[in-house]
Amino acid sequence: MTIMIGIHQHQDKVDKLYENLGLHAAPLTAVGPFPTKREALSWQQSMREKIRDSQIVDPAGPEDNQVPWYGFSFEK
Repeated sequence: MTIMIGIHQHQDKVDKLYENLGLHAAPLTAVGPFPTKREALSWQQSMREKIRDSQIVDPAGPEDNQVPWYGFSFEK
């Protein structure tokens, strides 16, 4: 079991990631909103330090400074 940890600005991109990984019913932990990417990345790093068997999911697509960030994690 590996815990995947990431940040995003759009839930539809996370849904697409689940679909691509075949994880339609995977339990999801979601946190936020974070007003800045820096704060979201800080959360992501703290989770990575707490969960030894984890991998980071890089955010995909363009970033929008007007949209908040969210964190997520799931088992793969």
